Amino acid sequence: MHFSRRFSPAHAFKLLFFLVVILLVNLSYVWTFYILSATHITPISSENFKAYYALIPVISISSLFLSDTLHLSRFFRKKPGQILSQTLWFVVLQAMVTTTAKDMLLQRAFPRSVLIFSTIIMFAMLSLWSGLCLHLSHKLYEKNRLVIIGGSLTTAKLIRDKIMPVLHRYDLELTDTLIYSDRAGIRSAIMEQSEVFICPDVPDDTKSDIIMQCARKNTVAYMVPQFYEISLFNSRIINFDDLMVFLVDRLALKFEQRVLKRIMDILLSLIALIISSPFLLISAILIKCTSKGGVIYRQERLTIDKKPYYIYKLRTMYSDAEKKTGPVISGANDPRVTPIGRFLRRSKLDEVPQFINVLKGEMSVVGPRSERPDFVEKFEMEIPGYDQRFAVKAGITGLAQVVGSYDTSPQDKLRYDLLYIKNYSVFRDVTIIIHTFRVIFTPKLYKRTFNENMEQYAPSLSRQEVRARKKRRKKNISENPEDPDKA
Repeated sequence: MHFSRRFSPAHAFKLLFFLVVILLVNLSYVWTFYILSATHITPISSENFKAYYALIPVISISSLFLSDTLHLSRFFRKKPGQILSQTLWFVVLQAMVTTTAKDMLLQRAFPRSVLIFSTIIMFAMLSLWSGLCLHLSHKLYEKNRLVIIGGSLTTAKLIRDKIMPVLHRYDLELTDTLIYSDRAGIRSAIMEQSEVFICPDVPDDTKSDIIMQCARKNTVAYMVPQFYEISLFNSRIINFDDLMVFLVDRLALKFEQRVLKRIMDILLSLIALIISSPFLLISAILIKCTSKGGVIYRQERLTIDKKPYYIYKLRTMYSDAEKKTGPVISGANDPRVTPIGRFLRRSKLDEVPQFINVLKGEMSVVGPRSERPDFVEKFEMEIPGYDQRFAVKAGITGLAQVVGSYDTSPQDKLRYDLLYIKNYSVFRDVTIIIHTFRVIFTPKLYKRTFNENMEQYAPSLSRQEVRARKKRRKKNISENPEDPDKA
């Protein structure tokens, strides 16, 4: 998409979008009046219509401002899920505005039943209209060029292979791969209005220069955020006299957030365990009948402040599965997983016993996924800022799980975990839980095979060293039961 300050078909398209939104919002109220009247749910009189007519200016103006504030008209690189979320917020806020206006303007003849039922019609119509506009925007905006800029060709190629399968969703076509030192090539690409993808290993000063060039030429840049950049996200602005600064707050939940989160954890865990109890019983019988070993699998993990605890899961692997391989992240075609275990993993039923850990206070329903001490030790040496994910309790599900896959790289998972902690809210937890149900029905669970994970993520320690380290850790925990952090 080439940026232009002149009036263009894209601008006409946005104006049309706003006009139709205003029309659909008013139409939803009118249709609701007639539906309720025809079905005799609510008696509708001329006084009711007069109250609506008096509110038309407020309804129309508020729908225009709300649609602009919530960015309903921006379809550039937008996903269908974002459209539904923004439309839901719009409908809720529009209903609140209309309710307030009818009371303040003394138009109490406007029925509450119309307000309630109109939100459903409004949401449906606006979702369909926005979905149609999203489809039309793909036709309206031409496919743009993308250039990847990396610190090295190796990194640039890794990024290229990762993003290539999804570029068509964003109407992008990869045209070149450059090293950050090729300043002439970068300048030329930006001059030609190519969008640029900045890899994480590009030095900060060069990254800043590239973004500045993009700003001057009104082109789009994509950047893989590092730890300090995530910490700046949604930061408050403080003025020391006339000096503007970002207030980078503590990376942890506040007291009231911890209390609300704990209450929600207890309620959700009790409900989940009660509802899933019949399925857990059937799963336990199938596990016992199809392979040797116990039904419940206990494994040492780390939670908030790196405190060790034992996680509970339904056993999905054969007994002594890691005797030959050691601790390795699972992947597709994992020979250690039993046939019934594949189903349990696919349906996420193997995760249900973790709600017991939540009730015990060791975990939360939503948070960074807990990791084994062996992996944590390895990742902390390789990934800067990895220890920051332990600022909150480990979770059964999390932002990294609903956005990525089971074997998304630890670096990418860390970015989502830090973003979750930085921008925690109860609403975000609810959203992640809803998206978790979508993930359960996602057909592809893994991106890599077990053999690929074994080569890439297996700890670079011999089995003898791993056993010795585990013995030392258990000994330290037994010597310091009140302070496991010393272990």
